[in-house]
Amino acid sequence: MKLKIIPVLVIVSFFLVSCSLFSSLKAEQPLTDAEMATRVAELLSTMTTPTSEIDFPPTPTLGLPTTAPTPTPVVIILATSTPVVEVGGELPTSTAMVVLPTLEATPTLEVTLQASPTATLDIPSTDPLNSLGSPSGTDPLDGNSKWAWPTGADDFIDVQFKDGFMLMTNLSKVAAGWRLPLLGQQVDTYIQLTANSATCSGKDSYGIIFRVPVLKSPDQGYLYQVTCDGYYRLWKWDGKVGDKGLAVSLINWKQSDKINKGPDQTNRLGVKVVDKTITLYMNGVELGSVSDASYSAGFFGAFVRSGGDTNYTAKLDEMKYWENPK
Repeated sequence: MKLKIIPVLVIVSFFLVSCSLFSSLKAEQPLTDAEMATRVAELLSTMTTPTSEIDFPPTPTLGLPTTAPTPTPVVIILATSTPVVEVGGELPTSTAMVVLPTLEATPTLEVTLQASPTATLDIPSTDPLNSLGSPSGTDPLDGNSKWAWPTGADDFIDVQFKDGFMLMTNLSKVAAGWRLPLLGQQVDTYIQLTANSATCSGKDSYGIIFRVPVLKSPDQGYLYQVTCDGYYRLWKWDGKVGDKGLAVSLINWKQSDKINKGPDQTNRLGVKVVDKTITLYMNGVELGSVSDASYSAGFFGAFVRSGGDTNYTAKLDEMKYWENPK
């Protein structure tokens, strides 16, 4: 990997701001000053696209779009700290933006929850794990100290570690939230999240957020989302569009029998990004791919979204990544 020299002034400012991040960590194994300095040095040495914006907020979360019932297509507009605003009506055929129909807009999405057998996590022949080799990084999510996950609560989310899981609870009724660990930027990578749906219903969901350009301001990136009742989608978020930001669907809501749906089910979400191509996997099986060049590199993390009136908690069990997957 080719390293670039970062000005000393930037590194000093990084140390100053990074303290706000680590002060918010409620680690079972608190990081010492030496460990924090080592973590910072490791991060800087693995930056693939060095930038002067390398300081970190204590709670890097934003809102995600909701799926409020409506019989017409909508473009979902999202504020970082205010409720979602939905703009109805058909889009002109000349626009490049994609219309996002809501989940409840069609009767076929009103399905009855049926608990399916717990995933055995067998590796099918199509699984990227068969050719990836050893991961570049692994976090068993037993605590927050390995990848330095911010813990605690804000307006959108609460993150705690208990019984070998990262418990991610959505606290907002109108938007979801995410957390990103203190890791270097990724360019071409395969990211895998193993999660348990815990107590869930309907459109309660969780997923992977990736290629977030600036960790300081995680208001852009791609999101791979999976619901309790067996649907998935891929969308991109740009919080810099207008006053409220814009979410655009790249792969619209689809149902898949590869998802272990219902409460207390385990799934392995995988996303491979190579150049402009994004490919989604579920339990080792490819779900689909799409090409998009909006974000060429960035950070990754996890997110959660309540689909009803109850604050939903997902149990995240393990996260891995492989750089430069074949």
